[in-house]
Amino acid sequence: MKQLVLFCQRKSTVNLMRLRQGDHCDYQMVLLYGNQKTSCLSQLQDAFSCYERAVKVKSDTISHHQGLLRCLMGLDQSNTALTYATGLLNERPEWSNEINPFRVESAWKLADWDGLSEFLKLQISSDNWEVAVGKILLSVEEKCKIVRTQQMGPLSAASMENGGYSHVLRLHMLTDMEKAV
Repeated sequence: MKQLVLFCQRKSTVNLMRLRQGDHCDYQMVLLYGNQKTSCLSQLQDAFSCYERAVKVKSDTISHHQGLLRCLMGLDQSNTALTYATGLLNERPEWSNEINPFRVESAWKLADWDGLSEFLKLQISSDNWEVAVGKILLSVEEKCKIVRTQQMGPLSAASMENGGYSHVLRLHMLTDMEKAV
């Protein structure tokens, strides 16, 4: 408990360095980060460091990998999280239902619609927020493609005349909607 109090004081990075012994981080610290949402950048970096060490010590503990992935997502490292999660699932396919939501979230944050579609097909359970958002965004993206295709025909016909402005305006609005997604 004394270590946790020490850590929670202002100079958390310095105190975190005091907590480290050899090649592992204090597991109480990993539990602390695992039980609360961390939003402060320095706390996320500290948590990432703890999870990274915890994964090295106990690589067979899924919660350590999930914590590491949460930190990467919180640090806006979606591409790194996607790569890490994909590599992890190559090694441990039995963890698919717990790790795949990180790939789903990474894919929609990166606007990787093909990847998102692939990852959603692999997801067994859909009670996860990130998976639900991924399904919604993919649906909107697919509908935008359909509408864009529908607008291209009249636009090419209108280009022969001077009446193409309304179709160009519709395509512009569609592009704005896609960017909002």
